[in-house]
Amino acid sequence: METKERNLKEYVRPEGMEVKINMRQIHTVMAYLVLIFFIGGGLLFNYVWGGVSEYQAGYGVGKALRMYLFSLKGISIIFLGFVTCLALQYILLFWFSGKERHAIRWHKDWSISGFLLVKPIALKYFRLVLLIPFFLMGVFPLIHGFCTGNLDIYIVGVICSGFCCGDCYYFWKLRSFGDNDKIVDGEKPYNATIIKGTY
Repeated sequence: METKERNLKEYVRPEGMEVKINMRQIHTVMAYLVLIFFIGGGLLFNYVWGGVSEYQAGYGVGKALRMYLFSLKGISIIFLGFVTCLALQYILLFWFSGKERHAIRWHKDWSISGFLLVKPIALKYFRLVLLIPFFLMGVFPLIHGFCTGNLDIYIVGVICSGFCCGDCYYFWKLRSFGDNDKIVDGEKPYNATIIKGTY
């Protein structure tokens, strides 16, 4: 136990610029994007694949929302999507941190849960960690489901895009820093220290 704590303390570097994002902003962005994808995307999906009237399309979107948010199938899809996105994020963090499992820790509270970096890594790798789950679990299934007319895959893409849109917002906030700058997470998600240059 002492060795693990000593290893974690060795990684922490207090110097650098702090970056913090308000969790209310993240939750607001996530809520709006999921609603836009569900309602706007559902109506567009129906326009291309359904061929029913606007009233029936609106009723169908409402029914799909109820089915996927308040049914066992919907809750299972949401849970599996969340777990899969977290697992993919952990694998990427593990790989880019030099395969050191002590360089990653778990954070959980009422607002958000996820993995945090204790060891600084280059920002170019951290950006991949932020974007790969969004595209792999969100955007690609969304496009595939839309192009093939598969509503279930489309909704999985919408849900996973909603989970990962906070990471995209974080990616956008970190855009002013260089690829070779180092990043280490703070005490909470979307709260980090950027270490300029190399050391």
